Amino acid sequence: MSEHFNFTAESGGAVEIQVDRSLSIPIYTQIVGQIQFGIVSGMLPSGAQLPSIRDLASKLQVAPMTITQAYQELKQLGLIEMRSGRGTFVSDFDATLHEPTAPNRHLHLRRHLQRTIAEALADGFTSAEITHVLMSILSDSDHLSTTPSFLLVGLFSRALRIYADDIERRFSGARVTVEPLTFDELEPHPEYFRNRLSRVDAVLTPLHQMQRVRNVLAVLDLVQSVPVVGLSFEVRRSVKQRLTSLPPGLRVGIISRFPEFVNTMVQGVASIYTTGQEPLVCLADEEERLLEMAAACEVIVYATGAEAAVETLTPILPADFPCIEYLHTPDEAAFIRLQHLLDNQVDTPYGLGSAMSPDSSHVPVSVLPTPT
Repeated sequence: MSEHFNFTAESGGAVEIQVDRSLSIPIYTQIVGQIQFGIVSGMLPSGAQLPSIRDLASKLQVAPMTITQAYQELKQLGLIEMRSGRGTFVSDFDATLHEPTAPNRHLHLRRHLQRTIAEALADGFTSAEITHVLMSILSDSDHLSTTPSFLLVGLFSRALRIYADDIERRFSGARVTVEPLTFDELEPHPEYFRNRLSRVDAVLTPLHQMQRVRNVLAVLDLVQSVPVVGLSFEVRRSVKQRLTSLPPGLRVGIISRFPEFVNTMVQGVASIYTTGQEPLVCLADEEERLLEMAAACEVIVYATGAEAAVETLTPILPADFPCIEYLHTPDEAAFIRLQHLLDNQVDTPYGLGSAMSPDSSHVPVSVLPTPT
């Protein structure tokens, strides 16, 4: 048994929240995951108002406490904010991109040079040597080439490398470099990455992971000096093409890595591929369910991060059995956010300038729409 609730977010698209009571996943977790996905996919843009606790509870036929619990978790993740007397809204992820840089320009430059000089002294260079090199660089400053540098932080190294390639290709005109880094690498030893974090122009991460990144920066006292840019995503075109090329009516098996994203993955696959029956769904660590799926389904769609689960099934699946990774890519709103960040830094010491590749669709910053 399941309940559905559709609502239209201001400046966004129609968002469906579905509660499936047949799943073993807690209802509040299902709600959290679907709202997270709505934010990450751009359907719920910055500033969009969410339904009230009472209204959403009534539509989904759940207790108001369930919605309260879901909203509190989303608030802790930094994804939503509750405004007294007004309601609940998606956090403003673009606020840091609009802050004027001029008032702190010289302080920013001073901090940057202090870090560089301190590192040079620690490496054994003398003050005279540092002064000589700095003067040499300044004398040839008209020919300096600045390359924008980003750190991309997320969960899965393989997916991060793919996303990094996507971003570098899109901004190839400015020779943007993107270095992928997993939370498993960063969080246990944040001090090890201090210099790397302090040198990049921004840290990129999925929208729902922004607070997690800020927590690491807070430990290093870098919150004020390192911009964090949240990225929204969409399903890759190649994934859609593979799904639509399948014969109609196949029984679909769906493997999710995280329980909170089961509903959104089911809905996403259903919007691309039409099947005549309900898909079989399981989590990557449910071994018995995986075996049932392998026996009953004719195609498996698995979430990024669930590769190991698919590998366990490979020996018992036919050689030509279609297993499709539900892989994403940064969407147009994410690229606009990055272009906006780069353009806003034209007048800073970094002078990044317009960076879109000549053959990409560039939206002039003077008429940038609200990312959706």
